[in-house]
Amino acid sequence: MATTRDKPGHRLRVGIQAFAGTSPARRGWRACASHDDRARRRAKRTGLLFHAYLHRFAHSDASGVCFRFVTKGSSTMPRLLNHLGRAVLHLGLAVASLACGRAHAEDAVLLASTVPGYNPGMVVATADRLSVPEGATATLLFQSGEVLRLRGPFDGTLAQQRPSGGSGSAAMFADMFRLHGVDATVIGGTRSINPGRPVAALDDVQVDPERSGTYCVEPATSVWITRPSGGPGTYALRRKGNNRALAWPQGAQRIEWPADVPIEDGSQFEITTGGTARATVTFRDVASTTGGAARIARGFVLGCRDQFEEELKRFSRLVVGPEVWITTDRGRRPTYHAGEPIALTVTANMDGYLYCVAGADGGARPLFPAGAFNGAQLPGSVPLPIPGRRQPVGLTASPAVGQVRCWLADRDISPELPHALLGAPSAPLPDQMAGELDALFSHIGGTRIETDVLTIRTE
Repeated sequence: MATTRDKPGHRLRVGIQAFAGTSPARRGWRACASHDDRARRRAKRTGLLFHAYLHRFAHSDASGVCFRFVTKGSSTMPRLLNHLGRAVLHLGLAVASLACGRAHAEDAVLLASTVPGYNPGMVVATADRLSVPEGATATLLFQSGEVLRLRGPFDGTLAQQRPSGGSGSAAMFADMFRLHGVDATVIGGTRSINPGRPVAALDDVQVDPERSGTYCVEPATSVWITRPSGGPGTYALRRKGNNRALAWPQGAQRIEWPADVPIEDGSQFEITTGGTARATVTFRDVASTTGGAARIARGFVLGCRDQFEEELKRFSRLVVGPEVWITTDRGRRPTYHAGEPIALTVTANMDGYLYCVAGADGGARPLFPAGAFNGAQLPGSVPLPIPGRRQPVGLTASPAVGQVRCWLADRDISPELPHALLGAPSAPLPDQMAGELDALFSHIGGTRIETDVLTIRTE
């Protein structure tokens, strides 16, 4: 039991009580609830500020453990309790995380992908099916901060590749993927990369009372409730039948989360107007997670996407290079009859600038941008159909088509390319230029460029 003083004659005790039961699940819950009721009654006499409990049941006997964090003190210490209460709260969150934070430790977050429909920030649970077509890539960020890059074909789950009895590290996953013939690479050194502390994400959390959401917190987090935009009304926080009135002083755009309403890991609150639920907010703790990439991944897995989205983009730019993937309505190894239309789809793993050419040496012509709407700019993870809205001119199968080649750059290099490469799709490229395209792109400095080639067979 630790003891501190707020002023002479007033002592504050911070204690941890543990209650363990081996009763079946329902009796265990009832026992914990009974223990909680006693604490609530005691609170009226002792000025109890905060308590948090964690129920953990395992196997058939549903053995349970309730952790309780209790502060006792004189009711004349509101200022000290106001400051210390939040610290005790986060101590509870940290212990809860130690007990159950690894339950989904192998769930990953999609960092970048050239697979249509697979967008950055998508959570890939171990049981979720991951389908990566031939030649496409998916880069996963694990909660350890490690990064694993897969190149298709692959169709399966992470659980199927999980090493038996292993640590579940990205390196061990990569070894298992390779044993099954999948191209897998660990991008090294990512845990030491600091994408910048997500100050806005964790230091200052602002709860929107008109929008449901999940918010991640840590010990240093200040939680605020912003002023509703819907006009005046009677607002309150509601949890388990208990209501706490909310009021914004005139001119205040936000108020601090009430110190007498504890925040627990996983706790949910309804924000009501006139007794009707307006929004539901959930809080999750990331205090036990190491910083940087690991914390970003953990935040996404816990559901705090809005808080960590910008950090994920920034981290992706640091560790993942541009990648582009071309496919057709008949897959990566298509065969067409002469005269048939060819439907292409091009996808980039990040925002970039796309340049494509159709045809082999001696018959190559610009395909994209070639007068396309919005020029060469291509948003990441957004499939580009050709023909389509941005480029209505498509391809028709013929022996002259042969290949489609695309280059993706992380900046606009159009001013540094020959005008013929950006011209109308009907104008063929000079023979010498068509044969030196790879060298032409490789000599452009100050950018990262990646290429993909698709071969088309015509009968």
